[in-house]
Amino acid sequence: MFYLNSQLLYFVPVVAILALAMVLANHRRKRLMQEAYGEAALLAETSKPLTRGRYIARAVFAALAAAALMLALARPVLQNGSQTIAQGSVDVVAAVDVSRSMAAMDYEGKVPATAVAKRLIEVPTKTRPLAPPATSDKPEDTGTRLEMVRHIMLDYMIATLDGNQLGIVSYAGEAFPQAFLGRDLSALRWAVDRGLTISSAPGEGSGLVKALVLSGAMFDADSPAGHEKLLVLFSDGGSDDDQAKLMEAARALKDRHIKLLVVALGNVMPSKIPVSKLAADDDFARSLQSNGKRWVEIDGQVEKTGMDVALLQNLANQAGGTFIHLQDMSDLNLLKYLGQKSLTNVPGTMELFPYLLVLGLICLVMSFAVTNQWQRRKT
Repeated sequence: MFYLNSQLLYFVPVVAILALAMVLANHRRKRLMQEAYGEAALLAETSKPLTRGRYIARAVFAALAAAALMLALARPVLQNGSQTIAQGSVDVVAAVDVSRSMAAMDYEGKVPATAVAKRLIEVPTKTRPLAPPATSDKPEDTGTRLEMVRHIMLDYMIATLDGNQLGIVSYAGEAFPQAFLGRDLSALRWAVDRGLTISSAPGEGSGLVKALVLSGAMFDADSPAGHEKLLVLFSDGGSDDDQAKLMEAARALKDRHIKLLVVALGNVMPSKIPVSKLAADDDFARSLQSNGKRWVEIDGQVEKTGMDVALLQNLANQAGGTFIHLQDMSDLNLLKYLGQKSLTNVPGTMELFPYLLVLGLICLVMSFAVTNQWQRRKT
């Protein structure tokens, strides 16, 4: 048996002794008050004082309850046989563009509301009235490029890669590791739900080379030798990097045997970017909305963004990878990249804290049940 929070074991005797001392001190205080303000002979006519042993039993039960609760916080774990889990041999890093261009509404009507982050721009309190922001809870107001990526990852990608490792990189001006390679589905869902939002990566613009370099570093850190490596790039083609450096980074992936799957987002026809879909803490978006602007504008002109097909196709070709123009979630098929899963036996464990909580509750009830201040004498 071992403890997940073993440092709390030092407090077990401390809280037990404190509980014991508090109950006995309270008993002594009440007894002194009764002797000071009451007559024992008169009280004995209608009530029967409890024995000292009852109060000692109450103190012991209180000490046991405190000790059991502290042991529960220490989280004891018992080895319990073994369990069989499926492990894949493919490690996947999803690199996701989270720059402002990913807020364009190119997938309207194709994304469920569950894939929309709750991140509306708050209306300032001491400015002139603003136009009410669009509510992202309505189905007709969903469908940005990034919301489609969230939909794919939450409803398809994470479940499909069960047993294999998945990591997430978001990038704008800089690249940021949202989740390192791992198999914890709950943690990955949390990272997508809370981390993949517009401008969640630092910097302005779209640093695609930095995203490719960071993705490669994540493979180096956590991908075992012999595992297949797949980099899934979700991008609309926006890049502030020099083309030569970008293609050099793509060829480096090929040299390192990292497969590249380019998932192109958006349409070739440029789309406007709604201000309501930008980050809540984006000062640029706040300034536009404070001026009553509905769409992103630069120098008074509405900004439009379209998919750069040529750049993304060339990137996939240089890396010896695959290019997909994503129009619907069904366009992405990851099953052909996944190998056979192996069954691995790992030690099984069982946490004992629920039993300790029940024991603590029973002792707490008993500490009140064994005694009262006075008990009625039987007539």
